[in-house]
Amino acid sequence: MNGFFVSFQRRIVYAKHSKVRGGVILENRNVEDELIEVCTSLGKVSGLEFSLLTKEAKTLFRLVLRKDTTLFKYRQQYKSDMVISTFSRKAEEVLVYKDNLGLQYLAVGLFSEHLPYVVVGGPFLNAHVSKEELLDLLEENGIPMQDQKFLLEAYRTIKILNQEEYQSLAKIMVWSLTKKNLDVRVYYHRSRITDFKNIRPREIEETFTLIDERYRIQNKMMYYVSIGDGEAAKKIMSKTVYDFSYRVPGDPLRALKNLYLTFNTILRIAVERAGVPPISIHQLSDNMAIYIERMQSIEMVQEVSDRLIDEYAALVQRMTTVGYSRHIQNAIHYLEAHLEDKIHLQDVADHVHISASHLSRQFRKETRLSMTAFINKRRVDRAKALLSENQESVTAIALSCGFENLNYFSKIFREQTGMTPLNYQKQHKIQE
Repeated sequence: MNGFFVSFQRRIVYAKHSKVRGGVILENRNVEDELIEVCTSLGKVSGLEFSLLTKEAKTLFRLVLRKDTTLFKYRQQYKSDMVISTFSRKAEEVLVYKDNLGLQYLAVGLFSEHLPYVVVGGPFLNAHVSKEELLDLLEENGIPMQDQKFLLEAYRTIKILNQEEYQSLAKIMVWSLTKKNLDVRVYYHRSRITDFKNIRPREIEETFTLIDERYRIQNKMMYYVSIGDGEAAKKIMSKTVYDFSYRVPGDPLRALKNLYLTFNTILRIAVERAGVPPISIHQLSDNMAIYIERMQSIEMVQEVSDRLIDEYAALVQRMTTVGYSRHIQNAIHYLEAHLEDKIHLQDVADHVHISASHLSRQFRKETRLSMTAFINKRRVDRAKALLSENQESVTAIALSCGFENLNYFSKIFREQTGMTPLNYQKQHKIQE
């Protein structure tokens, strides 16, 4: 097993935080969520876009790393051909698919009755292609002149993997899906598609939908940071990765630093909305900007995201409890970390090392809320964000926010918002 494969394998384990258990991807998890997690982890460690397709070639998930809409609309033509080619092979065989434009993809099919999916990584090139060769290729495929300029620019930023590298990545894909070191074989297939005249405007619209999704995730992340919930914010951000290296051609480290400097600014706005004093925001923002600029490698910079979220979420927690006694600050931090759990006054009192009766009196005195009212307010705040996502039932959201009784959740929610959870969801849901 070569060093490249071992390195990838270690990084994929780190990226997935060992969430796939028991050697089977189905255990106690929603199948599609688990596969999306695999796609995200593979994308993080390889730098390639990864997609999850159905047997009918419908895209269920795409890790967005590229902005170029022109290239995307041509790539869409190959999905069906790729899926058909993949499902005709054995489980341990990985398709290396080469399209008419010289771009390559890796595809693995999952074949059981309950897993009619294909995981696809790419595009990538296996060697440098000169401008003259690209122009000949585009002309040969009848690509319109207005598209050729954009495609030439896109090719400059496509990752190059040599044969050893993409074969190692193929092993990682199979290992990530099966948790077994199988004797992986790659096979090659060249596209037979020759007609590009039927490319539909809808495919460009699909790209803009993906951009909308990026901003939807960003807004959710900002909300969680603004209430000091760093873990929820990091969970949201882990669902996708973005690569803006095309903005600084030839200098991916600079491009990545620019990305996180922008992220630093976004987080500033999030905590400002939470009422954190400007001087505190300024100090943290400057410190984080200096920290980002001092990074010397791409690997170091890629670790910045979690630290930024942790620092800003912690700032919200500290500054929104300023003026409270140490015991009440610690109690609030404990409550924030256990909102989804059943919380007992005595457990909180034990955590802050004072009696339950004293904690109850002091908590009401300093926050002007009973502990129960405080917990309900925070739980409703979290529920409002989840209801806006329009992905789960009201019952599921109530349970995930720590409410054990749906009627009680509806009663508390209505008291705080003036409407039922269902009406709130209808009015605030994000249109897909």
